[in-house]
Amino acid sequence: MNTISKYILKNTLKTQLVIFSILMLIFMSQSFIRFISHASRGKIPAELVTQLMSLAVPTMANFMLPLSLFLAIILTMGNLCSQSEMVVMRSVGYSQNRILGIVFFLALITAGINGVCTVFLAPWCESKSLEIIDSARNDPSMFSLDSGRFLNLMDNVIYIENMEDAELSGGERRSGTAPGSELPDHLKYATSGNIMKQIYILSHGNEARHLPPSVTIANEGRLRYDKNFLPWLTLKSGLRYEGPSGDGQFEVLYFDTYTALIPESQKTFEPSKVSAKATRDLMKSDASVPERAELEWRFVQPLSVLVLSIMVVPLSMVNPRKGRFAKVIPAIMFYLSYYLFAFGIKSGMTRGHLSLIPGLFMLPVIYLLIFAIPFNLADTERFRKLGSCFKRRKTGNV
Repeated sequence: MNTISKYILKNTLKTQLVIFSILMLIFMSQSFIRFISHASRGKIPAELVTQLMSLAVPTMANFMLPLSLFLAIILTMGNLCSQSEMVVMRSVGYSQNRILGIVFFLALITAGINGVCTVFLAPWCESKSLEIIDSARNDPSMFSLDSGRFLNLMDNVIYIENMEDAELSGGERRSGTAPGSELPDHLKYATSGNIMKQIYILSHGNEARHLPPSVTIANEGRLRYDKNFLPWLTLKSGLRYEGPSGDGQFEVLYFDTYTALIPESQKTFEPSKVSAKATRDLMKSDASVPERAELEWRFVQPLSVLVLSIMVVPLSMVNPRKGRFAKVIPAIMFYLSYYLFAFGIKSGMTRGHLSLIPGLFMLPVIYLLIFAIPFNLADTERFRKLGSCFKRRKTGNV
């Protein structure tokens, strides 16, 4: 690789890294705001925001890598043209084919990284995020018990009207006994610092375990943990409505103290979103139509990087008098049209309106044959000769 090639490669790569960093910062900030909003409304625990942000990086990188390379080529080549450096390169015999070689080299590296993210990392990270959120929703220790808010915990909905600090209210010190002394030995290990007032618990029941729906109301409650860190809920002065049971009967239970273990979820997590499923699962013969559409989408993305990179090189060549941003808008329109068509084809395949063959694979082929190759041939000497011959014939006919 000669000095000119290294110069172009260095500038393009440096510009791509800067654009990629800026785009990732912008979109990760938006994701951070969204996660914080979900945490403030109790949809996810606040402790998981950083972890979920980290797992969102590969998914963001899937979209930012092609766009960063596309913009880097436009800006770098436009800058070389606007400063007449490209004219000097052409004058010393540096052809556009060499520029295409450099761009294709960068496109191969970007497509490889994009392929790894698309096929392996992004599905795994998305599946892990959904698993973490699902397990957190079934773990009471992950959520803060706040008053005036509904909390979904497995098959239960909990509402707490008011929360009081145990030390301020003296809830367990009024009788002169130590906190937790009236509890069984296995519950004296850890005690939460808040007392719940006016608790309402709705249980949807479990048909498999023959548990009917129930509503529990209590004046006071505490959440405690034993030596094995299992959560126990202790309610005081309440009643429980159960029913209807299998024979259509209802039961009403009054209690002074009611202590129950909050069970862990026994459900095995399986990603419901198609985009969160592993690629090897999508390649199975019994895969559904949406799964096959997702599989094609993952394999088409690296090809899209190559086609768009080849197409943008002639679009970035501008007249020095017009400035380096002369063709930025047309190039971006081509980029947007490509991905709009891609999302439209994928949506049509998912709904069964379009065939899976050729499916999404026809899009990079069409753009390559209709746009990328003709755009690159338009600046060659042979194409100019054909154009001049056509003009002479047209002038002679007139």
